[in-house]
Amino acid sequence: MSKPKARPDLKEAIGRARNAAGSAKIPTECGKIITAKAIDNRIFMLAERCLTSGVFADHIDPDRTNPNLPQIIQQKELNFGVEHLFVRKTVGAAFELADATYLPDAVDSDKLLGIALDAASSLASVVEVADDLRRHQDEMREASRAGQLTAAHVPRTPNLIGKVRQSLAALRDVEIGIKNMSALFFPKDVHNEPWDLKFRPALLAKYGDVDGLEAWINAAWGVLAGVANHRHAMIHPNQDKSVSIVDYELQADGSLLAPTIEIAHYDSAVTRRDVIQFLDAQVADISEVFEALLGYLCDLNVRAIIPQFESFVVPLPNGETQRGSHMVWRTAAKEGAPFGAPEANPE
Repeated sequence: MSKPKARPDLKEAIGRARNAAGSAKIPTECGKIITAKAIDNRIFMLAERCLTSGVFADHIDPDRTNPNLPQIIQQKELNFGVEHLFVRKTVGAAFELADATYLPDAVDSDKLLGIALDAASSLASVVEVADDLRRHQDEMREASRAGQLTAAHVPRTPNLIGKVRQSLAALRDVEIGIKNMSALFFPKDVHNEPWDLKFRPALLAKYGDVDGLEAWINAAWGVLAGVANHRHAMIHPNQDKSVSIVDYELQADGSLLAPTIEIAHYDSAVTRRDVIQFLDAQVADISEVFEALLGYLCDLNVRAIIPQFESFVVPLPNGETQRGSHMVWRTAAKEGAPFGAPEANPE
């Protein structure tokens, strides 16, 4: 079926409207826009309590046949914004650091931003599961206080196993994304090359003298290995590895034990613990690793802009943020440079 053709006068009117200055408002519940980034043909707007994206009407209607389209068509991407730590450590950090001014041409900023958006989306799904479980447990507490629960009937969490398995898979997606992010900065020579073959030696070569770095690397790599091993135990259980998810249990004293998870694995075992606490810790840990490795990857690959200056990534102090990120670029004169150095500006 052929596309409808607009009358010349109508097309001209649509053109005037599309070319005129305009604006768009994000949903009120999202709060203020903190920062925005163009990725391919979409504009992503990171706000206090959500992430939205929009495209211009010409992307949807390039022939300008529909006068009823607004200039920008929006879609809410996430119900989480910079008020949420995992968003600041993924999307917030990437929006701030994926800057072509500092990164070499070989690093595709759009791909880097896409990895961060995918990571945030996966983590959001885990947070939503934890929040859903929290709400259900709150409801059970209220029902217990109101005398609506008895020892004869133990409550059940709707689709508990499915939700937790979905979360383990989502965390694994973030782990894969981190390794793909590394490959943007340190491309593999062959497909089966270890993801950190070039990255880890470069990290140790530049920062090896920093106290505690090697211990931190071991811990961060351990987080990534644990996420991968947990999913492997879930989908390939055997006598050495498995995931056990148990719903509410009635205790001998009449109290209810909230849903728990236990993971048997020869390298990454998790003792039995509350499901919500486990998911919260996993999101916090892998978000921290994502942000830190992104910062290191950028700092190790910064382009030389002006010979007398050097640029680097720094964390802001005391939990401060800039445009939703705890990490920022800084540029300073090199020691002994003809301008900006102490000897060139005596007091």
